[in-house]
Parts: sequence; C-alpha cells; structure tokens
Amino acid sequence: MDDSHSAATFLHVLKNRQFFALWLSQFVSNFGDWLAILALFSLVAFRWHGTPYQVAGIFISFTLPWAFLGPVAGVFVDRWNLKWTMIASDLIRAALVALLAFATNVYQLYALFLILSSVSCFFMPAQTAAIPLIVRKDELLVANAANAQTVQFNKIVSPAIAGLLVAWAGEKICFYLDSLSFLISAGLLSVLAMEKRPGASGKGVRSVLEDLWAGLSYLWQQRAIRFVTLAMVAAVFAVGAFDALIAVYVRDVLRSQSQVFGALVALVGVGTIVGALLLGKFGQRQPRVSLVVWGIFGLGSGIFLLALSGRVVPALLCSLFLGLAVSLILVPAQTLLQEESPQAILGRVSSTAIALTTVSQLVAVSIAGKVADWIGIRNLYFLVASLLILTSSLGYAYARMNRIAAAKARSVQT
Repeated sequence: MDDSHSAATFLHVLKNRQFFALWLSQFVSNFGDWLAILALFSLVAFRWHGTPYQVAGIFISFTLPWAFLGPVAGVFVDRWNLKWTMIASDLIRAALVALLAFATNVYQLYALFLILSSVSCFFMPAQTAAIPLIVRKDELLVANAANAQTVQFNKIVSPAIAGLLVAWAGEKICFYLDSLSFLISAGLLSVLAMEKRPGASGKGVRSVLEDLWAGLSYLWQQRAIRFVTLAMVAAVFAVGAFDALIAVYVRDVLRSQSQVFGALVALVGVGTIVGALLLGKFGQRQPRVSLVVWGIFGLGSGIFLLALSGRVVPALLCSLFLGLAVSLILVPAQTLLQEESPQAILGRVSSTAIALTTVSQLVAVSIAGKVADWIGIRNLYFLVASLLILTSSLGYAYARMNRIAAAKARSVQT
C-alpha cells in the first residue's frame, strides 16, 4: 500500500484493488438483498394477503439473530480467517436465498430468513475487521464513507427496480438475482490477500464466554469507544422511532399521501450519501468524537424542526438534514471502533455494537406507536429530539474534558 500521508480521496481509496473488490462485493450483494427483502414483503403482504402480524414477522425473524447471536458470532470472527469467513457466508446465503423461491408458507420464510440473518451475523463483523487490514489508517474514514454511500444508494434505487421486477416476472426472480449477487460477491472476495491476525484459539464453551467477556469489557472500559457506541444506539433509536411512525406523520400531520412518504424516506438516504461524501472530503482531520457529537445534535435538531413545522416542504428539507446528521454519527463512529480496537478483538467489538443498535431499533419500533398514542406523534418527536440534544450536550462536555486532560498530560511530559 501507498505510504504517503496526503489526504485520502474516494478515488484514491477505490484505486486500492483490495478495497475495490471488497466495496464492489458489498455493492452487488447489498443491492440483491434489497431486491429480496422487498420481494419478500410483497409476497407476504400482497400475494399471500398476510396479516399485519405475519408481515411484522419478517422484520422480527431478520433482526433477532443480530440482537442475540451477534456478540457470540464476533468471538468466532476473531478466531477465523476473515476472507474465508466472508466467502463461506456469501455461499451459504446464496443457497438460502434461492430456497426462498420454493417456500409455500410464511413459517418456511421465517425459518429461512432467520438462518440467513444468522449467517450475516458472521459476515458483517468480518467485513468491518477486514477494512483496516487493506487500507491505511488515515484512509479508514473515506473507506467507511464509501460503504455508507453504497448502502444508501441501494436503499433508494432498489425499491423501484424490485417493484418493476415483481410486476414483470414475480417475486422469485428477485430471490434468484439475490442468490446470484452473493455468488458474485464471493468471487470478488476471493482476490483478497490479508495478513494473518493475532486472535484467540481456545476451545469449549468456557473459552467462548471468556473471549466474549473480553470484548465486552474492552468496549466498556475504553471511554471513546463506549461513547460512540452509545451514540450509535441513541441515533438508531431515534431513527427507529422516526421510521416507525413517519407514514402516520405524513397522513395525520402533513395531511399528505404516499408520494410524500416515499420522498421523505428517499431524502434521508440522499442526505446520508451527501453527508458521507462531505465527511470523506472535509472530515478526515476532525476528531471522531466531535463529529459524532455534532451528528447527534444535528439529528435532534432535525427531528425537532420536523415536528415543529407540520408542513410538507420544511419536512422534506428536514429529512435531507436528518440524513446528513446520520452520516456524521455512523461513519466516524465505525471508523473510531476500527482505529481504537486491537485487531484481535475487532470482530467482537463491532458485532457487540451491531447487537446493541439492533436491540435499540427493536425497542424503538416496539414502543413508538404506543407512546405516540399516549402523547401524540409530534410530542413523541419533540421528546426524542430533546433527548438527542441533551446527549449531544453531554458529549460536548465529555469531549471538552478529554481535550483538557490531554493538554495537561502533554504539558506534564514537556
């Protein structure tokens, strides 16, 4: 790899053949994932006329493994070869997604989706741990920003393509295309050449529990990592509450239809893409914790203004701003995890962070409707916004104390 220390750019990072292969594999498989997920909802909701409970079961079967299996999966990711963990995950998921085309009832879909999500619990932390091995440390923020843009781009584009494919050839074509995307991803990942990592090699349940505890302890003891993890949890909770009720907000507060709902969701994705682009260009030399603090403040402010306005145009602008704020939280937070965590436990740290954010999302989705029924949707948004702004204030105080402590330490050394 290039040893120069000039500021990294997206083009420079993508010229790294190893990272380009990893990035392209994510682009292809993530695109296929969205096709399959949307086809799955279409199959259950429209073709099989499933009940709301049955449709919600798809979301539950996908998220439960992330909440409960994720941290344990991280233990094995830290023990196994990252390249072959990702390739094996892709090949297994290719077979599972193809089997979705042969399911004849929702319970078969739930079982397949549950297993599919469980396998993904190994892929995601392996990918997170692989990035620092194939790009320079000063390129990590740009690399993570590129990945964030890919996810959001697919989130915006895939629904329209999935709708056309389902209307033209039915849901099965989406499942087959997703299966093909995993095979292509596995082929791209086969070109990776990564150095061997130090890792745990113990065996038995006790060893797994000890390794799991070591990862949890490290995450909690490192103040910066603990802060950004809690920040991600808060951000995902806020976005979960926002997403769970945005359709109702559009209907009852904005007095609008599905077109406005689609535009609000799409603009959050557009904002995240733009935010990731700006981060990659201007945020490389900024402290990661400070970026996260400003992101939390922006997220709280955006939700507050959204609730305050009650009109379509301001709501659209706020949605774009929310996407910018989300990128300011998630991209620097993941980068800090990669920078500050030893490679030997990065799988456990990242998988635990994913598990905590998943639980946060589940809680937000579960309680948002009931709280909104009690205090009103706008008051709920005001409450969430206030909590986020308070969190950003505490984060600012925390970052300021850290800077003062670091300055004192340097003065003592000199």
